[in-house]
Formats: sequence, structure tokens, C-alpha cells
Amino acid sequence: MKRLKTCKKELGGNDKLLYELGLVALGIGFAAVLLYFCTGFNVLRIKYPCIFNKVTHLCCPGCGGTRALRALLHGEILKCLYDYPPLLYGIIVYAVFMVRCFLYRHFGIRKMKDGTVRIHMYIFIALVLAQWIVKLVAQIFFDYYWF
Repeated sequence: MKRLKTCKKELGGNDKLLYELGLVALGIGFAAVLLYFCTGFNVLRIKYPCIFNKVTHLCCPGCGGTRALRALLHGEILKCLYDYPPLLYGIIVYAVFMVRCFLYRHFGIRKMKDGTVRIHMYIFIALVLAQWIVKLVAQIFFDYYWF
């Protein structure tokens, strides 16, 4: 029986930094889940005021992110998209990036082209700004509040 030969490849520059930050984020998420199952403490239930909203009385670019994450964890994908559309896109891009980097580092399978992550970051920022503008227009001109 032949063994697979592992090929430990190094990621370069930005990909290495983003992969390591992604591992930290994964660890924090794992710790939050572990905390919930061991103690019943739900970190998503912590209520803290939005400074941007308190000062300007307008929704901030991140308004709805926690509600969207809570909805996604409950399997409510449409509610997640309604509350904060960039979240689902960001999670999918994060998952694909982390899997591709893992496969490249440990098995030598081709990684994403250089610059792909940057393009997805620009798309994510565009989504955040677009949803923020829509929410501001709804709030200012139609007196409709998402939050």
C-alpha cells in the first residue's frame, strides 16, 4: 500500500498572514462554541450599544451583522441575507480560502491565483457599502429602520 507523500509548501506574503488570521478567527469561534456547550453562556446574546448609532442616530455599516450571524446559526438563511447580506458572502469566501490554503500547505494542491483574495475583499467592501446605502436611504427618506 502506497502512502501519500505530504508536500509541506509555504504560503507567500499576504496569503500566509490571512491564513494565520483565519486560523485565529477559527480558534475564537471554536472557543465561543465550547464556552456555550460547557457553560451555556451565549456570546451572541451580549448587548452593547453602537457608538456610531448613538452619535449620528443612523445605522452603521455593520448594522445587522450580529442579528444575521444569529439567524444563520439558526438556519434562517433568508433572514441572514435580509439583516446583513455581506455576511454570507464573507463566510463562503473565508471557507473556500481556508480550505484551499490548507490543501496547498499540506498536500501541494494548487492554491488560488495571486490577487484573488484582494478581489473578494473589494467585493465584500462593495457589498457592505451598498447595503449601508440602501439602509440609510430607507431610514432617511422612508423612515424605515432595519435595527
